[in-house]
Formats: sequence, structure tokens, C-alpha cells
Amino acid sequence: MTKSERLLYIMGLLRNREKITIDDLSRICGISKRTVYRDIRSLKQAQVTIDCDQGYSLSEQNIFPELKLDRDEQELLGFCLNYTPLNRSAYFTRKLAEIENKLINCLNGSKRKKLGRFLVGSLLNKNQNMADQDRIIKDFFSAMLSGQGLSITLKPGAKTFLGLKPVGLSIEADQWLLCLTDNFGGRTVKIPLERVERLNMSE
Repeated sequence: MTKSERLLYIMGLLRNREKITIDDLSRICGISKRTVYRDIRSLKQAQVTIDCDQGYSLSEQNIFPELKLDRDEQELLGFCLNYTPLNRSAYFTRKLAEIENKLINCLNGSKRKKLGRFLVGSLLNKNQNMADQDRIIKDFFSAMLSGQGLSITLKPGAKTFLGLKPVGLSIEADQWLLCLTDNFGGRTVKIPLERVERLNMSE
């Protein structure tokens, strides 16, 4: 990962843990201790307040810099959030709205409720998925982020496949596809969402 990506990753680690040591940061990020020290210094130079007492942690008084997006950038970002194909899923629509609200709260002096006002677009198949399909998308996405395995039951016939690993979600030809690999050949398969009867997470 680039330095910028690594700094954001370290910020996430600091947010989610009470304390984290240099050794832990070095191991988790796959970098040397010297690089960790340089990254911590870079974060401090960016006005991120980091305490060091038997490990690193974010100060309770930490004030994050305001998000400085110009008007064009706000408009483009708002368009991307509101007109992504992911909005075909009620689950992703809610998550994207939460992201937009967080971004607006970080903007300097913004009283807007939405980022995008002028750029508009259209999506094919605007209808939201049925509730059971949306639940499958949510569970699949959660399993993909957590690295959990899956078993999937397909219709018709209710045939079940075990030992699958989720690797991606795809939208092709106006159709949701679940991308998975198996434990045997490691080959990737794409399963249309409409064929999935049931999805269960496993260790």
C-alpha cells in the first residue's frame, strides 16, 4: 500500500484499539519499526494528537482536520454516492447515505443535506431488491470483509455448496453477481444473486 493508504490504515487501527505497540504496528502493516516511527511523526505533523504510554493511542482531545473539498469536488463526490449502481440495494443505499452525512459533517461551515445538487443521472433497474435478496447482499458483503467462509444454497433444487470464500460483488448486464472461490482448485465462480436461495456464514 502507498504511504497515504498506510497512514489511513494506521489511523483506523488507533481508532479501534485502546493501545497498540510499535511491534504490533510493524507486524500488522508489514513495515519496519523505523517506518512506523516515521508514519507516527507524519500523523503528528498532520495535527493528529497521538499519546504514547506503553503503546500508541489517539488522544481523547484529538481534533481532526476539516475536510477541505472545493465545490466541484463536493458535487462530483455527491453524484458518485447517489448514482452508483450499488443504490439498487437498500442496504448499500443506507450505508452510502451514512457516508454522505459523515462527509457533510466534516465540511467547513456546510449546512447542506446532500452533496450533489446539479449533476444528475439515471440508473437502469431502480427498483430495490426484494428483502431476502438485500439480506443476502448484506451477509455476503460482511463475510467478504471479515474473511469468513460461506455455504450457498441455490434454486431451483436447493443444491448447497460448501467451503466457498467470497472475493467480490459485481454488477454485469444489470445483474448482481456474487464472486467466490472454492477450497479445491481456487477457481473463481460468479453466481447470479437471483439464483441464491440461502447463504450461511461459517468459520
